[in-house]
Amino acid sequence: MATDRALFIGRFQPFHHGHQKVVERLLELYDEVIIAIGSAESSFTEDNPFSAGERVDMVRAAFTPSQLSRLVIIPVRDVNDHSLWVSHLKSYVPSFRVVHSNNPLVTELFDRAGVKVVPIEYVDRGLKEGKLIRELMAEGKDEWKRHVPEGCADFIESIKGAERLREMKRKR
Repeated sequence: MATDRALFIGRFQPFHHGHQKVVERLLELYDEVIIAIGSAESSFTEDNPFSAGERVDMVRAAFTPSQLSRLVIIPVRDVNDHSLWVSHLKSYVPSFRVVHSNNPLVTELFDRAGVKVVPIEYVDRGLKEGKLIRELMAEGKDEWKRHVPEGCADFIESIKGAERLREMKRKR
């Protein structure tokens, strides 16, 4: 019998409670969830401070071993050509039945490719948006830790992620 998989795409800069809740909901609906970490080539910038490998570690830190056994986490580089993007992404990940996204471009591109796209129900979007969390980190406010799973916060601290953002802000 084929495995029923869903695809969830994001940059996860950083992986936060909103992302975690979406994945937990998807694990209730599907055998497996593929987490595609987009813009895998981008790192050490204010918008994309964490490397693909660091983002994989963040996602892994947010889940239990039994949940992790049902997650497929794959970094995917940008192809910078919308006409090729869906086929490019599909070449990196296992087969899936449905994509979960609210990104208008992702939705349009998968719709054009004939892949079902289901919207995501946001959880406290304003407080869980990656940009706001990165701003808190860059400002040196420990409040950012409340918005990410504890394991992610511990990991970010271990790599001095908030300090990285503060240094980038200081240099501009």
